[in-house]
Amino acid sequence: MSDTNRPDAIRVNHIAWIRRVWAEKYWLILFLFFLTLLSSAVAITYPYLTKQLLDTIMDHLSRPDDGTGMAKVDRILLVFVAVGLAELVSSIFPGIRGMTNSVFEHSIRGKFFRKVMAKDHSFFSRFASGDIVTRLTDDLYDFPKLSWFLCSGIFRAVESISKVAFCLTAMFLLDTKLTLFSLIPIPIMIAIFYVTQNRIYDTFEKNQAAISAINAQLEMSFSGVRIIKAYACEDKYKRFFQDVLDTRKKTELAVAKLEVILHLFFQNIEYIALAGIVIAGGAMAVNGAITIGTFYAFYTYLRMLVFPILDIPQLFVSGKRAFVNMDRLEEMAAHPDARRPAEPKPSGEFRALEIKDLSFSYGDRVGRALDGVSLTLKRGERLGVIGPVGSGKSTLIKSMLGLLTPEGGSVSVNGVDLKDLDLTEYRSRVGYVPQEALLFSGTLRENVDLGTDQPSDDTFKLAVDAAQMSEEIASFGDGQNTVVGQRGISLSGGQKQRMAIARAVARRPELMLFDDITASLDATNEERLMRALDAMSRDLSFVIVSHRLSTLQYVDKVLFIDGGKALGFGTHEELLDNPAYRSFIEEHLGQAG
Repeated sequence: MSDTNRPDAIRVNHIAWIRRVWAEKYWLILFLFFLTLLSSAVAITYPYLTKQLLDTIMDHLSRPDDGTGMAKVDRILLVFVAVGLAELVSSIFPGIRGMTNSVFEHSIRGKFFRKVMAKDHSFFSRFASGDIVTRLTDDLYDFPKLSWFLCSGIFRAVESISKVAFCLTAMFLLDTKLTLFSLIPIPIMIAIFYVTQNRIYDTFEKNQAAISAINAQLEMSFSGVRIIKAYACEDKYKRFFQDVLDTRKKTELAVAKLEVILHLFFQNIEYIALAGIVIAGGAMAVNGAITIGTFYAFYTYLRMLVFPILDIPQLFVSGKRAFVNMDRLEEMAAHPDARRPAEPKPSGEFRALEIKDLSFSYGDRVGRALDGVSLTLKRGERLGVIGPVGSGKSTLIKSMLGLLTPEGGSVSVNGVDLKDLDLTEYRSRVGYVPQEALLFSGTLRENVDLGTDQPSDDTFKLAVDAAQMSEEIASFGDGQNTVVGQRGISLSGGQKQRMAIARAVARRPELMLFDDITASLDATNEERLMRALDAMSRDLSFVIVSHRLSTLQYVDKVLFIDGGKALGFGTHEELLDNPAYRSFIEEHLGQAG
């Protein structure tokens, strides 16, 4: 789980953040402001019109009719009709508000997903997958999270504030003394929120962190379900899950308790004030200090004030929750992006890759994964990389692809350092097969087509033939349209690896990077793959990490690496004079060969 509870966790200028988001949909925001004020104006007009109608009728009943009373009643009824038409227009307000919630949710999720995709490898080491998913889903969706607050939360409060303002104006015109009495609860509620605001923020932050922990644990559980079952440790893993579940239960209860207490207090204090004013206003009406119409209007305005006054503190409470969501999004955005040149240079057709004194380490890990590695790979050359487990082979492959930024030394393509290169163009010329094959949810065809900008039946056939998957795909019930499931769970490990090879071949690359693919291919299929690559292009360069001696017959040069250091670089025959290389061959590869 990420360290969202650090004391130096990101806290942004929330008002400025909201202003930037609103600026992207300013026309919609202006329309909502118009509907909000229209809705409030319509609401406060009814009690005033009713007062006028009651007072006119009472006046008409108390003295002889000269015809003016009924004419005035008719005019008031016409105004009622006009206000009703205005209310019909304002009735679309809740629907527009709900639609805007979804607009903001879609916009923010897309924006921050793009930010996440621009991060380097250290970002994904710091933030667990489940945590990232939580921040891009649960933190945004539904009441009272961020997208709801940005529109419904704020505009409900704006509507409430405008109603309070309109009602108080009307009430001051009706009776100043009663109005001042009705204002007593407002400073009390503001004081309560001011005292509790830090606790509100901290409680919601801990709850969102607990939700992230749950999702991270679920992601690990489902990804590793085969290991869990293979080791028969379901009960043990249930205990791990129960720990994070108990933590979330505590934070959820803390949130619920806080919300209940605040809601009960805000609601009851206003009802107490309402009861007092009804008594005082009723007495004034009985004594003739105010008319029946005035009392009715005043009472109606007070009833209208109850829920708006409750909504105003709710803005602050839901705002604190939304501020947590903003900070969690910005915490991800604040992590450094993968470095990109201001004016990237095109790589052009692949001619050579050169590594000089390359060094790299994974943060707090002891020692360097790579330490002063140098090599040169020219067009059409094939390089084999061998060495013990953990010697830095995969790190070297990722550095060649530009996925890792060197701490020292350089990686150059066609004489241009990767840090100055247009990586998008360069990677379009590279085929990459990772050590741990990953397929995406979808069909076999969709996974292969992901590797090329111009998918076709011929390209698909070429790719699966080269990867030795044609016969197996034909044996599936739906053929190339077979759905592989999340992470390719419906395929065996070897089938997934070969589909990853097919995805790389479909790109028709100029440089192929294989990170230990021999586990999924026997010697015969490996030979067929190499022949297929030769048939594609004699100028194809490739780097292959291998633990099989037979692979060395397909390469021109070998890089022997151990402890992150290059202990030998040359042909296999040249390196046999190296005692360390010879010992490794005899101990590790000779037996496998």
